[in-house]
Amino acid sequence: MPRLHNFLSLALVLLIAGCGAAQSEEPASVAETSQEAALAPAGILKAGFVGLETVYNSELMAPYDILQHSVFRDSINYVETFVVSPDGQPFTTFEGITITPHYSFDDAPEIDILVIPSTGGSMSTDLENEVFMTWLKQAVDRAQYVITVCDGAFPLAATGALDGRQATTFPADRDRLAEMFPDVEVLYDANFAVDGKFITSVGGALSYEPALYLVERLYGVEHARRTAQGLVLDWDVSQIPHFIASQ
Repeated sequence: MPRLHNFLSLALVLLIAGCGAAQSEEPASVAETSQEAALAPAGILKAGFVGLETVYNSELMAPYDILQHSVFRDSINYVETFVVSPDGQPFTTFEGITITPHYSFDDAPEIDILVIPSTGGSMSTDLENEVFMTWLKQAVDRAQYVITVCDGAFPLAATGALDGRQATTFPADRDRLAEMFPDVEVLYDANFAVDGKFITSVGGALSYEPALYLVERLYGVEHARRTAQGLVLDWDVSQIPHFIASQ
């Protein structure tokens, strides 16, 4: 009988190990045991995505998917994602999808990770929107990390947060970023640039990359790779043109 008990115990351990190795999207109860996972911060980080009229689908949803999927790697330490709009009312993307945000500027919780996607007005009307720019500057100051996707770098630069820093944006708009904000050193050869807490990126089909970089930075390379695999993406940051400023 003791031998049978030991055999059943061993079988149960092997079954649990096998389930943990599967590429399931079921939330895990504990952190994955990679060496890098020890770097993960304790608890839940809150990621707020700025939702304005004419936001581009890819620039909003690609990083949203990456950060939201962190709960499937570890149900204790992960990123909670939500969309914030000025008035909390539905808005329409550039491509015509209507999105209902989770919060307004007035009732949004404290944001640890601020994500600024590109919109049709990122280089023009958004910068003239006093309500948006006032809220954005406060959110940028308070956030632990700030990601811009595509032309989201323009409103971030308009807050002054990128002065004296290195950044990038959509390739066709880099010259314009340099002209409008001469105190920002614009990079022309990086998919994303990291300077302090700021991660700026080129957007488009590469909109997953800055969020995957942040996931790797927070939770380790294995976490990021498994999230990428779940989205049928290859992830190896060493193979991606990027820049990290020396601290």
